[in-house]
Amino acid sequence: MAEYGKPLTVESSMEDFKCAYQAKSKLIERQKDDFLFRLGKQWDEQKFQELKDRGITPITDNRIQPNIFLLTGLERQNRSDFKAYPEGEEDSIKAEIASALLKHSIKVSDFGYKKSEAFEDGITCGEAYLELYLDNTYNLLNAKPCWKKLDYNRVFPEPGWKEYDFSDAKYVYKLTLDVCKEDLIGMFPEKKEQIEKADGGKIDVASMLGNTGAHLQKKDYGKDSSDIAIKKEDGFDLIERYYKKWIDQYYVGDRQTGEIKEAQAKEAADQFVSDYQTSILQEQESYEAQLLQYQAHQQQMAIDPMMVQGPMPMEGMIQPIPPTPRDPDRYTIIKRYIPEIWYFAQVPGITEPLADEKAWFYPKWKNWSIVPYLSHFSTAPLTGDDRHLLVQGIVHQIKGPQQKHNSAETLKLLHLNGAANSGWLSEEDAWVDATKVQKLGATPNVNLEYRKGSQKPERIFPMAISQGHTQIAEESAEAIKAILGINADLLAVQEGGTDSGRAIALRQRQGLLMVQKPFDNLSRTAQICGRLELSQLGEMYDTETAKKVLGDAFLMKNFPPMMMINPQTGMEEPMMDEMGQPMKFDKELADLAIAEVLSGELGQYDVSVGESVASETIRMAQFAEMKEIAALAPQAFTPDMLIENSDLPNHMKSQALKNLQTVAAMGQMPGVNPQASNPVAA
Repeated sequence: MAEYGKPLTVESSMEDFKCAYQAKSKLIERQKDDFLFRLGKQWDEQKFQELKDRGITPITDNRIQPNIFLLTGLERQNRSDFKAYPEGEEDSIKAEIASALLKHSIKVSDFGYKKSEAFEDGITCGEAYLELYLDNTYNLLNAKPCWKKLDYNRVFPEPGWKEYDFSDAKYVYKLTLDVCKEDLIGMFPEKKEQIEKADGGKIDVASMLGNTGAHLQKKDYGKDSSDIAIKKEDGFDLIERYYKKWIDQYYVGDRQTGEIKEAQAKEAADQFVSDYQTSILQEQESYEAQLLQYQAHQQQMAIDPMMVQGPMPMEGMIQPIPPTPRDPDRYTIIKRYIPEIWYFAQVPGITEPLADEKAWFYPKWKNWSIVPYLSHFSTAPLTGDDRHLLVQGIVHQIKGPQQKHNSAETLKLLHLNGAANSGWLSEEDAWVDATKVQKLGATPNVNLEYRKGSQKPERIFPMAISQGHTQIAEESAEAIKAILGINADLLAVQEGGTDSGRAIALRQRQGLLMVQKPFDNLSRTAQICGRLELSQLGEMYDTETAKKVLGDAFLMKNFPPMMMINPQTGMEEPMMDEMGQPMKFDKELADLAIAEVLSGELGQYDVSVGESVASETIRMAQFAEMKEIAALAPQAFTPDMLIENSDLPNHMKSQALKNLQTVAAMGQMPGVNPQASNPVAA
């Protein structure tokens, strides 16, 4: 690894990449096998071929795939949106603005689908990744947020990490295979000359892992010698590294308020403190000069008031007020050694880095832009070849029972087929056509003839099917269900079928206990993604585009215009805008609040990002509960609250709220807020 204070080179970066690749190589090999196993390749190749050679077709009764479908269905059915929650009551409007912008960015970026794809991969092999990037192709000012799902064999953190979000890792690598020359030039146009001269560059996995890992060079990662290796001219393997670069950072600390502000450089911090101290001296000097002038004027007046002729400066006539005492040592300069997030890119075959610069998301986001999803993740102190066991999906846990189940089913069928034509018991040369009996002896509606005078042949009845094999197959199937945690409660299956929807939902929650960890980790991943996207809202929206997303109804509700008394009518009317039209909302206040949200610092102190229900089924269940509570305690949920939380279209909500306000203003409807306004436009 590159030493602190020294620039990162292509050689030192490649050494770190080799180290990270080697540390994860065994996990990658197992994860590939997990995917193949889930998709139906569940027999050992040698055993499979032996059975085929004996004329036996091995049975694969894949019990894993349906369970994967069940869990992914539950995830998709219970999707959630990002929601910003205020830390204090004064932050509620900013939180609502952030929630609306986050919801819009999710819709634009298809984050929900990308998260579902990551969940499916994660529960299969143990890990998947989501990466945020901003696309300025069609809009240079407001970027389009985009999320990309990265596979398990494309991300390589520093070996030894323990934190879920890799925050304790010094670097994280991302590997992209087979990047064509045109795409590489598009990504790094300033390096066009070097890229055009290069013939292509591929990673030499064999040199990193030895002969056992050489197969990873191939396009499909197959081990067969017949696989076609990637040729040098096919493209480039792009190695991207996000790493922590330690620098000297200077801050200005305020001893009076306890506030600490970051300075761009030491010179800027020194200049700020110097200007503050200079302003104290200038104030004191100005006061002393005014005081001398005042004292001189007073002395002249005492000697002879008539000696003072002409207009006298005001400062000479009024005794000056001494400046407010200020501590010249109020501000102090603090030096800290902190990590910045930098981006480094290289391809084999080019001796210079394609990029070595501060990461695009820093300093608004001080972690990685690649967010992991780890289905089953442990921080146990395992090292070496055992470390791959710390990250697992559900497939690795049930390979044994699934293989045992397949073997038992195959043996059952083999036994049944072998016993179906058990043969005939007859005297020697009793059959007229012995060959016909051998071939068609068990065929329905076949006529078999035996010689006259011979004893009638008797069928040999087959033995009963092996109960041992049947029991093994059933036990293996039950073991798979037990290990996966898929049970009747999770499926909401109970005999009778007369329970209410709420009772069924409660049973489903109880059934989820066994598979709660993958869902909980998915929520953890989503919250990290939400905080990352919140920090970059300023790159996606400006105040004008943000106001379009929020809609006039939200702005009118939260930023009402200042009202003025019309002298002609005596009535309150909203202030006029620059065009002489009544203001719909206070534009300055709205711009100020939106600018705070877009600054990228909102997530540090003002709001926290969580999740809100996006599933229509769950929203309906919650709305039903609200109605039941309102029936028992009418003051708990007023009619306007029920309308705002319903799934009615927004124009219908607006009309219903207006009708309620009209009735409430007439005093005919208790419990209605006359000030209730339109809901936020979706």
